[in-house]
Amino acid sequence: MAGELTRVVLRERPRAAVRLYCLPPAGAGAGFFAPWAELLPEWVEACSVSMPGRGSRAQEPSLTDTAAVAALVAGMVDDEADPRPFAVFGHSVGALVAFAAVRHLRACGGRLPSWVGISALCGPQDDAYAKGMVPLLAGGLDGLGQLVGGPIPQRLLQDPVSMATACTPLLADCLLLLHHRHRDERPLDVPLALYGGAQDPTTSVRQLLGWNELFACAPSMPAQPRLFEGGHMYLHGQLEALVRQVVADLGSVVREAVPAA
Repeated sequence: MAGELTRVVLRERPRAAVRLYCLPPAGAGAGFFAPWAELLPEWVEACSVSMPGRGSRAQEPSLTDTAAVAALVAGMVDDEADPRPFAVFGHSVGALVAFAAVRHLRACGGRLPSWVGISALCGPQDDAYAKGMVPLLAGGLDGLGQLVGGPIPQRLLQDPVSMATACTPLLADCLLLLHHRHRDERPLDVPLALYGGAQDPTTSVRQLLGWNELFACAPSMPAQPRLFEGGHMYLHGQLEALVRQVVADLGSVVREAVPAA
């Protein structure tokens, strides 16, 4: 249905110990995480989310209200028909959606995830998205290139219609960031892991560390960013290394539910 989200199971593993919901970056659809299904172990069932305006649903109006999207994602990941533990990983805009969805679950008394992975996005404190996004949106092609993680292909620059088609979901997700209004709440009592590109021009190590303020990490043991070679879209070049690290981090908190190797 228009305006609804759809769960996409990237590879069905009904006997898997945990479901891992992967929330895609700006402008991307559920297929962004399809390669993960080949790399994850049998104890993880990889899922993603199909959103209006992205991928095969490009003709539908995008959702740009962060609170509304978070509520829809929360209702999907806390599946009453599936008692297995679940975890959430979000890259870029997907990281904000993951965080907001977990806050929504707590507010509504829902199940919380066993683990949250945040990738390539600063925390929402101190109007961070307005401060970071506006210069990029006003920066012409250079700013747009930073948003998408690389130069805009010439074939798009030479075809305004294709450019508009490609950029519409990206800009919609920029609005989703700008529409977010951060509220001070008690920290989330959920294990946190942080990931980023060592050369990401949009998110520094210091900004990644800021997420610790929003989670109940021990002050002496804040989550330390796992850095990979590459920029904002480091995932493309570091897929296997990233998935190995995610599996290790996830396994360390759900190991009691994971069958012995």
